[in-house]
Amino acid sequence: MINISVDTFANRTKSNFSMKFANGYTVSLAMGEGMYSTAGDEGFTSVEVGAWDKDGNWVKLGNNDDVIGWQSPEQILAIMNTIAAM
Repeated sequence: MINISVDTFANRTKSNFSMKFANGYTVSLAMGEGMYSTAGDEGFTSVEVGAWDKDGNWVKLGNNDDVIGWQSPEQILAIMNTIAAM
């Protein structure tokens, strides 16, 4: 089972997408003003990614970071595959 939620804030300058996998881990994508993301003419070209386990503990995605920024679609897919397989 996969649970997906999308939150768009009232000011429409930020957005968040999260996916909870069957193993209880969640991946979150954040984009918009104040986030480590890049907006293009047709949407975002990179986003900020975070993940946590079934107990709510952050998963280290970078050497020293819980959250990593400016991730491309291909990088996001690789992260999601890794988290889903944990």
